[in-house]
Amino acid sequence: MALSAPILEFNADTPSWSVLNDNVMGGVSSSRVQIKAGVLEFTGQVRLENNGGFASIRSNPGRYDLSRFSALRLRVKGDGKRYKFQLGTDQSSVTYRDEFDTVAGVWTIVTIPLASLRPTRFGRQLAGPALDPSKVTFFGFMIGNGRAEQFTLEVDWIEGL
Repeated sequence: MALSAPILEFNADTPSWSVLNDNVMGGVSSSRVQIKAGVLEFTGQVRLENNGGFASIRSNPGRYDLSRFSALRLRVKGDGKRYKFQLGTDQSSVTYRDEFDTVAGVWTIVTIPLASLRPTRFGRQLAGPALDPSKVTFFGFMIGNGRAEQFTLEVDWIEGL
């Protein structure tokens, strides 16, 4: 059995998180992020007007060396919708993403192999560069399933495997 190590637990020492929605390009989606009772809550409304269609959050910049891990494990409770998990590095405007599904109202464990994270820029997949797990600067979550919808995602913790 692989040993795991906590990376983010949501308490007073957790870095603050900020919202980044489609209004950066004219959309009108809305979301909010808060930490309540040790759980990160990401809620809002995705809207499609003005070529919108996504809502996201990310942790404020820090330094995370994930090079000793091959995967990340997240304990999440969602609403049955698909979400994107993302990591950022000091590579300007490149994020590394993978998707995961949630089960409505049920806490589940999601495993995301670091090798499954694909480089993207402004939502478009790139051929490279590959993720350097020793240079992670932020964590993020996004929803953008091509439809207008309300959403709720809760995250209990993120650990490395």
